Amino acid sequence: MEFQPGLASVAATSEREWLVPSVLMTALLGVSAVALMPAAGYSSPPPYFSRFINWMVWCLIGAMLAFIIYVVRLMIAGVERPTSHIGHQLQARWGLMLVAAFGVVLAQVDMLFFMWIKPELNAVAPFWADPLFADVDRAIFGRDPWLFFRGMDLRFHAWAYSFFWMVAIAGTLLWLFAQPPSKGRAASIISYFAIWSLFGPVGQLLGSAAGPIFYQRIELGDRFAGLAENVPYVTNVVSGYLWDMHVTRQPAVGAGISAMPSLHIATAFWIYLAFRERRSVMTHFAALFSIYMFVLSVALGWHYAIDGVAGAAGALLCHWASKIYVGRREPELGQELRAAG
Repeated sequence: MEFQPGLASVAATSEREWLVPSVLMTALLGVSAVALMPAAGYSSPPPYFSRFINWMVWCLIGAMLAFIIYVVRLMIAGVERPTSHIGHQLQARWGLMLVAAFGVVLAQVDMLFFMWIKPELNAVAPFWADPLFADVDRAIFGRDPWLFFRGMDLRFHAWAYSFFWMVAIAGTLLWLFAQPPSKGRAASIISYFAIWSLFGPVGQLLGSAAGPIFYQRIELGDRFAGLAENVPYVTNVVSGYLWDMHVTRQPAVGAGISAMPSLHIATAFWIYLAFRERRSVMTHFAALFSIYMFVLSVALGWHYAIDGVAGAAGALLCHWASKIYVGRREPELGQELRAAG
């Protein structure tokens, strides 16, 4: 189908639906991180550059894989010269592709701003809620839920918990930006930025907790003393690094400790919601992935189970609010469509 100028105008309007609120939320998060620096005792931001490069590398790998898969699909469909076909599509939609590329970069900037503000929130909102959340878990499960995984070999899963999560986020964002503009797509993108910019920081501020793996380190007793022996070596190394950065107040990459809410689970559930919104064949796989991340967050001691429940609820709330926002903007899109038609 030919991409007509009138339809391009409608698509550009639809792109503004997610672009404007996403930029504003990212800017708000960045300004908040800068404003909290004196209260948190930081004189400089964390050294972000290496993480930004890593994100772009992952996105580039994801884009290359998507390109290869699309070429194969076109070849199977009998399209002659599939690379030329893709080239014509890109040429027709170059403006939208630039906006999508900007969105990918903006998503990383937003995540980096969250990494900046996360240790600052530790400084201004000391941990207080761990005993409460641990007791809620025990009331629900009859025991601390990590005990269900005692004796299990979690070495592969400890690696998967971070690697698969990051790849899934980058892949889902690339997939979303590659979809045709629509109100559902716009709502999914907005909700992603809302999770990192609003829900995460506010939740951490109100329910400041360190998590089971840090329970003894924040001097609450030996209730989770056996956890360190059960989790893999890499988990203990990472938790040790985070604790050292917390104690020394260093603005290091990845610093900051926060159990409530679990943004691992919030973003994993966001992935499910994004695929469900588009009625993708990947929806069921995304649901299983979010459950897998939830189980690992508890088994590895990073989160109380209630943290994951709160994270999923927050993702659902952000998605619902984003759909309401986009829905209220729908009459404007309709006017643009009638003008183009």
